[in-house]
Amino acid sequence: MDIMDINKVSEEIGDIKYPVIFLFSLIPHINSFDDQTLSIVLRLFLKHHHQIAMNYNLKYLFQNELNNKYISSNVLNDFYKLIGKKISLIMVLKKWYEVYENKEFWKLNILDQNEYLLNVKNRFLSIYDCAKGGVPFCNKIIMWFRDPKINKNIIMETIIDRLEIIVKIFGTKLFESLEIPLITITEFYQLSNENIIKYMIVIWEKFNELLNQTIKLFDSYNLVCIQLDNLINPILLKINDTNIESDTELDDIKLISY
Repeated sequence: MDIMDINKVSEEIGDIKYPVIFLFSLIPHINSFDDQTLSIVLRLFLKHHHQIAMNYNLKYLFQNELNNKYISSNVLNDFYKLIGKKISLIMVLKKWYEVYENKEFWKLNILDQNEYLLNVKNRFLSIYDCAKGGVPFCNKIIMWFRDPKINKNIIMETIIDRLEIIVKIFGTKLFESLEIPLITITEFYQLSNENIIKYMIVIWEKFNELLNQTIKLFDSYNLVCIQLDNLINPILLKINDTNIESDTELDDIKLISY
């Protein structure tokens, strides 16, 4: 295959005024392209006309024409798999958006959002004295309540201070979504020692699990975005083949170069 000027081809495909007509015009000429060249054309089309690719499933449009074009077929398969994953993740992210009232967070890009969540998790862990090991705060409460030398009012003030920080970090909607009741300070003082401990444990378990799952969610979304970006931005690699010892090795290198 002749060396392709990807930037030029990308610009030309981006300038296509009638992308649907281009697709149907491409069908009878597919055999004029070798598999690697066609795969690059398809990737660049997906880059500039992804909405058309969403409206017209190119896998079915080129179903018969790509029987003997493994690389090009995989490009389309990968694209729609990644789009499917991205849509599924967006639906879950939408639920998170509806309950996490933090304007600062939603203004950030995906990488900074992930970093933000990691910082939130560390802060939450520190509230429970678990950021760097040590005795978890719930266990400390149990020991404090059992120690007659410690004034209960001091214990309650300490717990309430930490609860107020947690509510400030996450907002009331997240408590509601996790089915954790929000109670007033007066109501909190009326709880038994056992119920206070249970309340703190429930908050710990539910928010810790939520943070772990949400961080994984944002990691997965970021990974899918990176994979999609790589798919629609092909790069030709110039490889010196003077030291390649076999035709098989050369074919393998060509395969991963596109």
